[in-house]
Amino acid sequence: MKHSIVKAPKRVLTALALILGISLQASAQNEVFALANNPAEKITHAATAPEEANTMIKRGCKIDVLQEGTAALRFLVQVDNPSQDKLVLYIKDGNSNTLHKEVLDGNPRFVGRFNMEKLEDGAYTFEIRNGKNKLEKSVDIKTQFLVNRVVSVE
Repeated sequence: MKHSIVKAPKRVLTALALILGISLQASAQNEVFALANNPAEKITHAATAPEEANTMIKRGCKIDVLQEGTAALRFLVQVDNPSQDKLVLYIKDGNSNTLHKEVLDGNPRFVGRFNMEKLEDGAYTFEIRNGKNKLEKSVDIKTQFLVNRVVSVE
């Protein structure tokens, strides 16, 4: 007797579809942020959140998040660290889940490119920390749909 997926009960097919859907979503969220390949594109400022940690600001520490191009979800992150402290860069989602963590080893300037095209719509935060002190910049990703209705009369 041959087994066929067509003859499988609906519960089994539903369970397989659910498992596949969850695994695809999890793998999209766990991918390493790739470097963007075209640094010559136009760069625009991303949305920013209020800066915190006055001690980091007084020491001259600064984070800038710039969007490369207007349509792509690739971001250039620049961290100025004149005091050359050991910093940690985090990328977090709206639920404060850490999507990416990178130790910045006391260089006076860090520049990194991050591709966020596979992430779902939502609020994301680029955060640098020095112990309990932190600076943040936020990026909101929203998909907009345009409905274009056409009418013809004959």
